[in-house]
Amino acid sequence: MRRTGVAETSIGVFILVFLAVIAGVIYFAQSRFDPRFYNITLQDEGNVQGRRNFLPLPDTSPVPAYLPENLVPLGPEETFDSQTLSDKIDGKAELYLSSGFVKLSARRFARKTDPKSWLELFIYEMGDSTNAFSVYSLQKRKDSTPVDFGVSAYVTEDALFFTSGPKYFEIISASKDLAEDMTALAKNLVEADPQYAGQQPLSSLFPPESLDGSSISLHMGDVFGFSGLDRVYTARYGAENNQVTAFISKRNDSVEAADLAVAYGRFIVENGGVETGELPDAPDSKVYKVFDTYEVVMHKGKFFAGAHEADDIEKAKDVASKIYRNLGEAGEK
Repeated sequence: MRRTGVAETSIGVFILVFLAVIAGVIYFAQSRFDPRFYNITLQDEGNVQGRRNFLPLPDTSPVPAYLPENLVPLGPEETFDSQTLSDKIDGKAELYLSSGFVKLSARRFARKTDPKSWLELFIYEMGDSTNAFSVYSLQKRKDSTPVDFGVSAYVTEDALFFTSGPKYFEIISASKDLAEDMTALAKNLVEADPQYAGQQPLSSLFPPESLDGSSISLHMGDVFGFSGLDRVYTARYGAENNQVTAFISKRNDSVEAADLAVAYGRFIVENGGVETGELPDAPDSKVYKVFDTYEVVMHKGKFFAGAHEADDIEKAKDVASKIYRNLGEAGEK
């Protein structure tokens, strides 16, 4: 029988030691496992933010005063400015940046009794209430239900969205059983700034009859393809197969509103429109036919308003007349 040489023995010992070192490294790594390194990002259709599926870790940072008693922080607050916003909401940042975005603060919270039931709060500081309502309205989801917090707000089955003064809020939950927790958190946030509760945006000037409330939006620039038109609220009226888009914009003074009506009317004519008359009860109005659709353009006091791309001329006139009457005293403020 051949004896094992010294070299072969040394190689065998080296291999055994090497394997032992590898086993030790693996054991050490597993003992220090941190689930945050293995987050899985989920995207909901129509949801601005990604979601992370993770296990909570202890958090020793101060508890916010607005936090309900049954919730606890999962980690410190994250903040993002205009340079880093896309790190948090990749693909959606431009909407905020073009609407006066200042800062985003985000933080996750969970139930004390069930750490796996968690939600994430996003607070967008938008500079003023107009900017905040704009991003709120333009991102409104189709499956939404309005809620009454004294501010503009709506819910979906797993999220809650609202504005309060210059801030726009989103509360995104990890499960569908956190509705009460989201509502409690939202109410606390609204009550923390009571001066904004009860303030109504200009959208309240749309007459309620046949109004699709979920359609109200605020557009900040290049509205209807006209570069001189900004800060315009739009809303739809009527059944889905016969809708009219109405619009209202408050300008700095009555002169600006009148000049804007003239400029927009000229824009319509330059793009194939033909003036066909005015509303009987609105002397500061004009009706245009643009191919197979109709436009109503009018001004009253500080307001520029009308109806856009309506298929039915009578429906367009009816909606525009109601808006003109509804402006009433508001046009003089």
